[in-house]
Formats: sequence, C-alpha cells, structure tokens
Amino acid sequence: MNTQAQSAYKEIDHTSRGQSVEKPEELQTYQQAVQNGYYSKDTGGLVGKYDNVRRYWEDELTGLVVRDALEGLLLEKKRALERLRILDLGCGSGEGYELLTNIRRRTSGVETTNSLLVTPELVGLYLGIDISQAMVEQGREIFKGNGKVVFEPGDLREGLPAATGTGPFDLYFSSYGSLSHLNDEELENLMTGIAKHAGGHALVVLDLLGKFSYEWQDEWGIETLNQMRNYSMAYLCPDGQTGDKEIECFPMRYWSQQELEQLLGRVSQRSGRNVNLRRSFDRSILVGRHMDTGLYNPKVPALRRAVNMLHESNHRTDLRDLLFDYHAKPGFDEANRFFEKLQMAWNLVVSYCIDRLSSDQMDPEHKNLDAFLEPVAGAVKTIARVINNVRWMRMGDPRANIIEPQLAYALRSLETGFQQGKGYAHGLIGVVEITD
Repeated sequence: MNTQAQSAYKEIDHTSRGQSVEKPEELQTYQQAVQNGYYSKDTGGLVGKYDNVRRYWEDELTGLVVRDALEGLLLEKKRALERLRILDLGCGSGEGYELLTNIRRRTSGVETTNSLLVTPELVGLYLGIDISQAMVEQGREIFKGNGKVVFEPGDLREGLPAATGTGPFDLYFSSYGSLSHLNDEELENLMTGIAKHAGGHALVVLDLLGKFSYEWQDEWGIETLNQMRNYSMAYLCPDGQTGDKEIECFPMRYWSQQELEQLLGRVSQRSGRNVNLRRSFDRSILVGRHMDTGLYNPKVPALRRAVNMLHESNHRTDLRDLLFDYHAKPGFDEANRFFEKLQMAWNLVVSYCIDRLSSDQMDPEHKNLDAFLEPVAGAVKTIARVINNVRWMRMGDPRANIIEPQLAYALRSLETGFQQGKGYAHGLIGVVEITD
C-alpha cells in the first residue's frame, strides 16, 4: 500500500462520514485527471481510467448485463417505429454512449461483420448530465457535430435536472458508481422523479458501489450518517505516486442488493408506478480499483494490476501474483463463505495454468473436471484447450499474446459464474424496470 495514500486517508476526520456536503474544490480531482490525460483512452492498459480491466472486463460485462434487458425494449421501439431515447446520469464525457453503442448482439463472435445491438441510427437522443463542467466540455468536444448527443451540467442530488424536460426517456442509464455520490434520500428522490418522468415502460440501470467488496473489508459493518463513507481517488495516481498532492475523498454510498430493493419499494409507493429490480450483478469482485491501493484493506493483493498485465502484448506475467489468500472477517458468515469458495476456484484455475506451462505433457482429457462446479470446469477447459493448441506456434510469444489474455478471460468468466448480485464486488449493477 502506498504510504502517502495511507497517511492522507488517516488524516480524514472519519467522524464526519455521511455529511455529503461537497465542496467545489472536490471536483478538482476529476478536472486534474482530465488535464493529465488519465481519462484518455490513449494512456495504455496499465494506468488511467481506461486500463485493460476497464476495457476487457468491466465495459464488456456491463454491456452484457444491459443487453439482456435492452433487447426487449428495443423490439418494442422498433414495432412502434420509434427511436431510443437515452438519459445518462453522471455521464462523464460520454462513456455511456460509447458503451451502449458497442454492445454486440447474441452471436458467435466470429462473424465477418460486428453486429451491434444499438446502432447510431436507432438512437433518437442521448442526453448526458454531469456535475463536472470539465467532463461536460470534454464530452461536447468529443461528440461535436453529432446533434443527437447532448451534454448539460446538472446536480443529481437535487433530483431530475430541468434539462430532461424534453419528454420521457426509454433508458435511464448510469455507470461506474456515479449514483453512489447520492445518499439514500437523494437517490430515492431521483428515482421517484424518474418513475414519474418515464413513459409506459422504461429501464433504469443503476451502477453503484457494492457494500461488501473485499477491497474495503475493513469497513464492512460500519454505520455512518446517511450511510455515506469517504472514498479516496488515490487510484488515479499512476503506480500510487501521489507526490505532494493531497488525495481528495468523496462521500459515497455503498449498497447491498437488499438495501436497493428496499429503496425501490419506497419509490414504488411514492410514484404510484411499478418499480422492480429485474436483475442485479456483481462486477469486478476481485479486480476493483482499490485492490491495488490496499487503502481500505491492507491484506488484499494487487490483483487488478496483475490482471492488467495479462492483457499486455509481448509481456509475460508472473502468474504467482494472481494467487491470493482470503482473510475472513468475523460476523459476516455469508460473505465469507462466498469469498472462500471464489478464492479456492480462482487459485485452482491459476495454479492449473502454472502447472501446464511448466510441463511438456498434453492434457487432452481434462481428467476429474466433472467433480468441480461448472464455472471452474469451464475455466480450466478453456486454459487446457488454449495451451494445447498453441504449442505448434513458432512466431512471436504465444504465452504472452495468446495464453495469458485467455487466462484473463477465463478468470473473468469464473467471476461471472460465481457472482450473486448481492453487493460483493466493487460495482453493483441493478437493472430496474418501470411499468404502470
């Protein structure tokens, strides 16, 4: 753990947690990050907002979760000969538009053309709202010339912004913890406003911080005013080097599935609409941003950094960096059981890959795999097939450029197979349906 980051965190007055009074200077972290290029897609795969985990794990998994719900809504719009209207809540510089318009249809993935679910011509309006003027201006610059993509500043803590007065939207979208900046009352007011604003059928994607992520295990069970906790932006500093900068913290709300369902129940009563959690999904269980900082749990290994390395071209990763030892926290039996099983499964897959790479023997039969749960068996079979099928290659570095990325995808599938949507990860995605 970076000692400067730890010192800055300890200097925070934790008795004030939950006081979600955000000072204007707190936006300087985002503004400085934009200026330093950390929010650029050209910073490489190991640092910045668009690291390899973000590109190849988080964006793709978010797209898959949204796709399952969006397919039916799009069919409704096509039958009505109407285009899709999207409101992005906490839009940044338009990442939501790029994510949504790059979701692939249900295909084998090897077609000549990349078949997309939401093509630009199906979008009638994308309106992005963000509190950061720097993000709004960057979004306007990126999408200038596209009249259907609009950005407006707005504070979601005050409810649904006036800029949404152009009529109801079909998809109310948020990504990467943007709505965790709101406390319970603020999110309930926002969701009630959305329920009243939406038409006969709409979807809401809530992307929140999970309450029981291993990253912040030290804070499990801590009760604070409005359930808000300070969230450090230390991960924006490459390799944890903060220099003389003061590390800024935001008050953020961490959510469980149960708490989210309770909030939606109150929204239903207030709005008079049916507001139901259609699906919840735990994203980035072991590769959240603060796995690398160790700021909230010094026992966690830097697994995000290790997985980032798996995706790097022409680089061989020390696969032992992917092995970890879960430390249980007394009083949280259900969460501990989940992480114990995931640790065993994760380490089994990694160890299998290590053993196979150190042996010249083929493994065509994948013996004894039937005894394992399907997510584990599937991941091991993937690694076995890849290693067996690249042994003949004599060009480049098959291990660095084929085997290691496929190990990363196998571990991603493992996480997906184990996830329970209860708030056990960095991100808790909730797909909410609004009907009359």
